[in-house]
Amino acid sequence: MRISKRKYPMIKIHNHGLILLIILMTFKLQPGLTQVDAGEDITISAGLPVSLNGIYEGLFGIPVSAQDDYFVGPFQIGFSFSYFEENFTLFAIGPNGLLSFEVPDIIGFSHWDPATIPTPEYPKTIMGPYQDLFSRPVAEHSQYIYYATTGSEPNRKLIVGWCEAPMYSCEDEKATFQIVLNESDSSIMNHIIAKPACETNVGNRATQGLNFDDNTGIAVDQRNSTSWTAFGETWIYRQDNYGSYEIEQIDFQPEVIVPQGKLDWAWYKDSPGGELISSSRSTVVHPMESTRYYVEITCCGGVKYVDDIYVKVIPVPNAFNPNSQVEKNREFKFFTDNTDLVSNFRMYIYNRWGQQVFETFDMTEGWNGESSGKPCNPGVYVWIVYFRGPDGEEVANKGTVTLLR
Repeated sequence: MRISKRKYPMIKIHNHGLILLIILMTFKLQPGLTQVDAGEDITISAGLPVSLNGIYEGLFGIPVSAQDDYFVGPFQIGFSFSYFEENFTLFAIGPNGLLSFEVPDIIGFSHWDPATIPTPEYPKTIMGPYQDLFSRPVAEHSQYIYYATTGSEPNRKLIVGWCEAPMYSCEDEKATFQIVLNESDSSIMNHIIAKPACETNVGNRATQGLNFDDNTGIAVDQRNSTSWTAFGETWIYRQDNYGSYEIEQIDFQPEVIVPQGKLDWAWYKDSPGGELISSSRSTVVHPMESTRYYVEITCCGGVKYVDDIYVKVIPVPNAFNPNSQVEKNREFKFFTDNTDLVSNFRMYIYNRWGQQVFETFDMTEGWNGESSGKPCNPGVYVWIVYFRGPDGEEVANKGTVTLLR
């Protein structure tokens, strides 16, 4: 019998949702972690449009179609993985939180009552955690379970995830977790985003650990077919040269991966969670003053990531002097870092008698205080600007500017 060793920090067992709220607030305030990109900072003249486009930099998993309780597969790991000193290239998925290398014998096998490790019922199986999920009768579903192989040799990893899977007889309670196989060192990571309680089904018993056969396996302390809950945890199983494992709880940082369609967007003004301006990936704003915008994505289990973009607004000038020693003060013009956001641009300048003295259809061109090549008299002039923004909206702005000499 192989001997497996455990190495733990203090394990915290939580029995209510308060800790989940704290964890989600923590992840919501983590900007700049590259899971989402708000784009580059931009400078514009006041009132011009800015297209805010969020970019999701995480992964989308391959959906797994499964029915309640029955193992499905086989699926390709994408590399050779060592589990209790045996190498495997295929795996099967049990909807109740199971990843098994016992292919093909375990495919189609059905069981829902969490077993105690070690057990002969689930040979060569990772339980991460094993608890009864979903209900019968139910059609095959593909919106909850997913997998993906990422990276390049020798640092590839297989990610298998459960995204907000409803717990059996407690459908309002959702379980979200990931099992990750690492090619580089044959370690196994188990990210538990949320494992709430469901006391009405087998007393909330669940199992978290590794099983090999009827006398070999290792489980997390106090989580071997016992009642427990967990939120925001990462566990790692490290295999030594003798085929045994050490278990350690480490900092929580789940893989940024979701099933297709399971990603929510939000744009906020001034601060994360501040004034909501859009619930879409892209939106258009017309700021009149410099503003910082925050894009937020919400992944499975409510884990949030944030990035920001700063829009520097240059006030429309109210005076200019063609003879100024400062070059940028010699013309009256509008400005944006990205002229592609503005189409059908037109600017007209009129004197006090309503006569047109200047026009341009080029946003990069400004008025230098001349009309038909001759200097205009100093004084107050009226400007009118028309353009079409990136959302197709026709915009018109009007104001006055003083020509100085």
